Amino acid sequence: MIKSKITGNAYFWSIFTIIPLFGSIVFTHRILKRPSLNISNILILLIFVFLFYIVINFLKHIKHIIIQDTSLIYYSILRPFGKTIDLSTCAGKIILQETGIQGSYNVVYLIDQKGITFFKIMGLHYKNFKDLNNGIGLKTIRFNPSVSQYFRLLFFERLNIKEHSDSLKKISINTFKPIKHIVIFGIILLILRLLTRNIS
Repeated sequence: MIKSKITGNAYFWSIFTIIPLFGSIVFTHRILKRPSLNISNILILLIFVFLFYIVINFLKHIKHIIIQDTSLIYYSILRPFGKTIDLSTCAGKIILQETGIQGSYNVVYLIDQKGITFFKIMGLHYKNFKDLNNGIGLKTIRFNPSVSQYFRLLFFERLNIKEHSDSLKKISINTFKPIKHIVIFGIILLILRLLTRNIS
């Protein structure tokens, strides 16, 4: 059994961000209770909604994780009662490097049978990230995302890896087709030139 060890920095920021989280909820409730909403109130409301989203998005990645055999159980602010992932139903995992305010860190994405990423473990929040990664007994799929794919994973955490690999195959085939024709055409010209020299 492997249990996650959350860093002190993650604990600090989780406690620190809970204050604006509750503040945004309280102020949003007060603004919505007003009989009329003017432009300034709407702008303030949008700011608090955006702040709420940012804080929740940060806190949901600080998970208490337990890995035992082929099961991964995690608890988070969005899953206070926990959720179990059956690792035997996963197709694999990818390991990428992401960059944030606190620097670069490794992340693990689990991939389902359809080739879609669905669960993320950020090395930034764990002292024993390597143990967690090694405890996930899945094959590592090599994946080099483009800029758009990187940001899609960063913000939405959902990407179809199979579609990406299929597109790479199509690109490589389309790239080599004209090269193959050029080489064949060049060989034919070389043979014709040699034949004309011999005849003359």
